[in-house]
Amino acid sequence: MLDKQAIYHKTPKGAQAIANRQSGLSPKLRSLLIMVDGKRAYPDLTALTTADGDCEQMLSQLVQDGLIEPVGGTLPVGAASDAPFPERVATTPAPLVAASLPEAKRFTSHLLVDMLGPTSDVLCMKIESAGNLAEFVSAVKRARDVVRDIKGASAAERFIAQIEPHTPQA
Repeated sequence: MLDKQAIYHKTPKGAQAIANRQSGLSPKLRSLLIMVDGKRAYPDLTALTTADGDCEQMLSQLVQDGLIEPVGGTLPVGAASDAPFPERVATTPAPLVAASLPEAKRFTSHLLVDMLGPTSDVLCMKIESAGNLAEFVSAVKRARDVVRDIKGASAAERFIAQIEPHTPQA
């Protein structure tokens, strides 16, 4: 069942579907997928898509297809969506006790998609193709540089700070 209080973001598969226009998505689903940005909750997406059909059904389809997933943030209890995009309480997943390389790659890709949207596609592919820790670290450093160029130094620092607890030790 769809969590109507969750904030959703694109999975790497979802980001790839946006980059690849031949993904087989209907125009309505593609438009909704583009609007899913890791900041908007269900009420905001519904408000933006009222003319596009049943938002709940379309979001459920995107979740079922593995194109979006909740990021862990929810609307504060009792908060109405009066403002166009009210503040959300978004949380970072808890650090892994013993991070593995596949888990680190997945976390890093999701974080990049949340920060950069479709701009992160090439970086995510490089990170996901890393065969060992050295290749992963090299790809993360490149991603950090791109985040710094696009979002600024403080965003690049936050990016690295969020990844470090999820990175396996050599």
